[in-house]
Amino acid sequence: GLWGLVNNAGISTFGEVEFASLDNYKDVAEINLWGTVRVTKAFLPLIRRAKGRVVNITSMLGRMVSPSRSCYCISKFGVAAFSDCLRQEMYRWGVRVILIEPSNFVAA
Repeated sequence: GLWGLVNNAGISTFGEVEFASLDNYKDVAEINLWGTVRVTKAFLPLIRRAKGRVVNITSMLGRMVSPSRSCYCISKFGVAAFSDCLRQEMYRWGVRVILIEPSNFVAA
């Protein structure tokens, strides 16, 4: 089995809803949301066998909104919902699902 999986890939874009293209929304969701779903589904049998952990890194913008960040917020809300559902489904198998939601920070 596999004891741990960390999903931390992510991209962002800035722009008001009126001016953001559908491709902007799709591109951000493809990495942030669907990448998390695909990787988790691929490794879940191994995680379940080991009673391991799934750690999803998202953002405070997965629980609250910010102007000009709708593409990013939508994708992170999706990861938060996916993680909450997965947590409930995996509980009976002894698999823990952890969601880390960092806020603003300054990169070193």
